[in-house]
This record gives sequence, C-alpha cells and structure tokens, in this order.
Amino acid sequence: MAIISVLNHKGGVGKTTVSVNLAAGLSIQEERKHKDPKPVLLVDLDDQLNATMIACGGPHNSASYMPMITVEDSFPKALLDGFGNYDQLVAESKIPRDSELKVHVFKTDHEKMIELPFLLHNQKDGETQLKRFLQPIQDYYSYIIIDNPPSLNIIPVASLIASQYTLVPIEPDPLSIIGLSSIFATINRVRREKNPNLKVIGVVPSRVRIARKRYMEAIEEINQGYPDLVLPYIKDLVEVEDANMSGSDIFSFTAPQSQPYRQFLKVVRSVIERIEEE
Repeated sequence: MAIISVLNHKGGVGKTTVSVNLAAGLSIQEERKHKDPKPVLLVDLDDQLNATMIACGGPHNSASYMPMITVEDSFPKALLDGFGNYDQLVAESKIPRDSELKVHVFKTDHEKMIELPFLLHNQKDGETQLKRFLQPIQDYYSYIIIDNPPSLNIIPVASLIASQYTLVPIEPDPLSIIGLSSIFATINRVRREKNPNLKVIGVVPSRVRIARKRYMEAIEEINQGYPDLVLPYIKDLVEVEDANMSGSDIFSFTAPQSQPYRQFLKVVRSVIERIEEE
C-alpha cells in the first residue's frame, strides 16, 4: 500500500488531471497484475472537487456527480470528527470506465470543503488529522492518491504528513520553475518536523507544448536542478481535456496506441517502478 500526495502550490498545472489518471492507471495495473486486486482510493482535498466530478461522470453530468458532493454526513465532517462510517463514506467512481475495479472516492460536501482549512487549522493537531483518519482503511487499498488544492494552507501540509510519497506536476515555464523551490521547502519542512519517511517520487512536466522551445528548455533546467526526479512528460493534447469533460480516464477515452494513452502509461509505470525500488 502506498499513499501518494499530488502537490503543487500553483494552479493550472494539470494536477487534478494527473491525480485522476494516476488513480485510474494504477487501478488498471493492479487488476492486471493480481488475482485478488485491491482498489485505489482517490482523496479530493481541493474545495473545487474537480477530481471527484471527473471521476463521477464529468463536470457536464451534474445528475451523476451532484449526489457525491452534497452529502451532509460526508468526508469533511468525518475528518473533523476524527472518525466515520467508512462503508457509507466511500463509494465507487465511474473510472476506469473500461475496468471492473473502479477507483473509490469519498462522498463529500462542497460547502464544508470550503470551510475545511479554517476548521482544521483551529483544531488541535489538525495537521495530523488526515493521517489518523486514513489509518483504519489504508490496508484495504493498493494505493491512495490525494489531490491537493493549489494553496499553502494546512490542507497540503496535512496531506504530506499522511503520505509516504509525493508527486509534483509542473507546467515547465519560468514561473513554475521558480515555484518549485517553495514546494520543496514545504516538503522538506514536513519531512523534518512531522514525516521523516516522506519521499519525492518525482516531478511530472505536464501541459507541455513541445513546439515551443522554452518548454523543452525548462524541462532541461528542471533536470539539472533536480536530477533523477523528472518523470516522463505529458503533452498538452486536446484529448486530455476532452476526457476530463466527458468524465473519463484517458485509458478508457483513447486507444492504447494513442499518444495520450502511452504518455500517461509511462508516468504510471514510472511511479510503480520508483515505489517498488524502495
């Protein structure tokens, strides 16, 4: 079992897309490799709940996802209480669409998620609440993927404390590269003060436009600054956004020989390899 926090303080870098497709890809690999596969849990900590919406039917299918994000006795309430009826809190999503082993998500509440950072901050040991909350169910899952908000509040810190690994999606441009130092400062602080076993799986360049020279130069700069951490990059392809809008993972939305499918598969396999090397 591995808990992976997908983290970047900057928005618009493809973080949720990476989280959703990593969860779906890991689920597919788990089903193929094991006779009795364990499901993957996708934890959506971003108050926009885009990961949950995509996994549960897509942002245009409100009839499908609304019952998942308007639950009164839901994930944020249970997290603050420190316990919950996990059988009622957890539900199957609709991804991977072409697989019987569906990714699991928490039933949640949009309004309570907006308040969660403030309520958690005011709670004693709020930073470690997520870790305690996940402990009773973590052995049931093969992987737990945590999608974080683009912020510096208590939520990403709580996520890192609860995780064994972190993955950093980044759009390779100068501003994002500058922001990497802030991200690694947060990771190192959590490692030093709360979670000494936290490891960085890698940096995933996403939304890459290879026709633009500066993108490829930026990837090389990241390689030089963070050697051995850069994973295969993901191009900025229309199929990726179309899959999100349709509420599908890229592996079910595109053919195995397609570029988007192969790109995300490389990332998924790289994540598995780096975890298994530990």
